[in-house]
Amino acid sequence: MSIPPRVQALANELDGLIEGAINNQPRTLQTRIGPSELGIPCDLRIGYKLAGHPAVNTNQPLSWKAWIGTNVHNGLQELLERANWALPNWHTDGQSRYALEERVTVGQINGDDISGNSDLYLDGVVWDWKVPGGNTLREYKKRGPGEQYRVQAHTYGLGWERLGFPVTDVAIYFLPRDQEWKQRFLWSEPYDRTVAEAALSRADGIAKLVQALGPAAFPLLKRREAWCRSCPWFRPGAMNLPDGCPGDPDALTEAASELQDLIAQ
Repeated sequence: MSIPPRVQALANELDGLIEGAINNQPRTLQTRIGPSELGIPCDLRIGYKLAGHPAVNTNQPLSWKAWIGTNVHNGLQELLERANWALPNWHTDGQSRYALEERVTVGQINGDDISGNSDLYLDGVVWDWKVPGGNTLREYKKRGPGEQYRVQAHTYGLGWERLGFPVTDVAIYFLPRDQEWKQRFLWSEPYDRTVAEAALSRADGIAKLVQALGPAAFPLLKRREAWCRSCPWFRPGAMNLPDGCPGDPDALTEAASELQDLIAQ
């Protein structure tokens, strides 16, 4: 099929607007560490973030899938805001049932407040929306949300507790990005403030080490697989950590072992 030049020119115009919006959304431009990153298992990745180390893995694809997730969040916020407005007494007392996108401060790292927007607070439960693809969603159903998302949930719970709200449980609602609604998956567990406090203490220790030693701290920080290929500081084959990270050594060893097994066959 041949696209007329005029139509292609208009498509290019639209592409520019879409790509510009995605690349300049607040989540993309955020430089300070947020609650969603405190549970990242890789100490080095957190160290790079806290040090303000410039990204070296800059040839990543447009964050289209993340943008879809952002707009699902926006749609849910709009839907639940309308549900608040429809409450019988809302126009007289302004009391909302669904507390949406509240800015909460979860604690401090090296003296700096760490804050983020919590998706939803409802009847003592702190909710977070995730919008994964099919394969990832199946993994969550098998193994749970993983440590990063679990820590994030409890960290936002701590933020609400610090605001004076009772928190009984945390929940992550996994909503299918490319499957039917019936494939959604709800994970929940009782709120445990010590999970959040441990994550804050860990990040605070990393921050203090990086502040004291600068780039010399990087070799002292443990590397663990944390979506290495999408990590802003991933540089395959890097020999010097201030230049970039070659990836999790255990994962690389495991991959090399699998290749040797294939060769032996």
